[in-house]
Amino acid sequence: MRKSIFKLGLMTIFSMILFACDREDSNEGIIESINQEEAVLTAKVDNATEVISDTFVQTYESEESLQKGPIHPFLPECATVTIELTDTSKEVTVDFGTEGCEVRGHTIKGKVNMSYVADVDAMTLVINYNLEDFFVDDIQFAGSKTVTRQKTNDNGNPQYMMDLDLVVTFADGTQASRTGQKTREWIEGSFNGNWGDNVFLITGAWETNFANGNTHSTTITTALRREASCRFLVSGVRNLVRTNYSGTLDYGDGACDNKAVFTNTDGEERDILL
Repeated sequence: MRKSIFKLGLMTIFSMILFACDREDSNEGIIESINQEEAVLTAKVDNATEVISDTFVQTYESEESLQKGPIHPFLPECATVTIELTDTSKEVTVDFGTEGCEVRGHTIKGKVNMSYVADVDAMTLVINYNLEDFFVDDIQFAGSKTVTRQKTNDNGNPQYMMDLDLVVTFADGTQASRTGQKTREWIEGSFNGNWGDNVFLITGAWETNFANGNTHSTTITTALRREASCRFLVSGVRNLVRTNYSGTLDYGDGACDNKAVFTNTDGEERDILL
């Protein structure tokens, strides 16, 4: 009898251990799924914000070009540009409409409102802009940026230092906010009138805060390379840190594709589609 009771006790304890392990594995699986999903969303935000930066840079540089023509060469015909000019300031609104315009593989909707001092000769110029009902594909962005434009940096290149303050809403209703700073150095193709050969190097650090309380802190460890001829980032590495989870996101070796690789601290790799 005592042996039976002892065996039953051992079986019960063993079952409890198995159940606890299964539950722990299940929880780890859920956490891993959430982490990977948030890594994907963060990567999508990264790519979409570069589309916004492209739009801002090309609009400003085209507007202030000494060879400015009646038509913006880098904007689609469906985009409407409105200008309000005073003796000292300039306001530029680019309206992509509610149906959206196709811009190098992305559908952009809504307005970009820009304002700055009208001084094309300034070596440093502060430009403010905000987004109004603005979408890149199915991701909505709200908020504003302050951009400090250097005509020439220490490398002899134009440069844009951007303060980020954006609220992001994904198609499924998931929300996140992004704050931080980013610098775009224009290393190839500047001021030649051909947007397709332009190349930027991006550095900086920022935080992406999700509505569930999770925070992703990002620091670019190898400059991200943005080529205007490609709709995706083509190379560079950024470090992603979360309270209980961290890793790196590698955008590749220069090939124009929608792939990145996320590697966690255990060395496990996950393919990310942008």
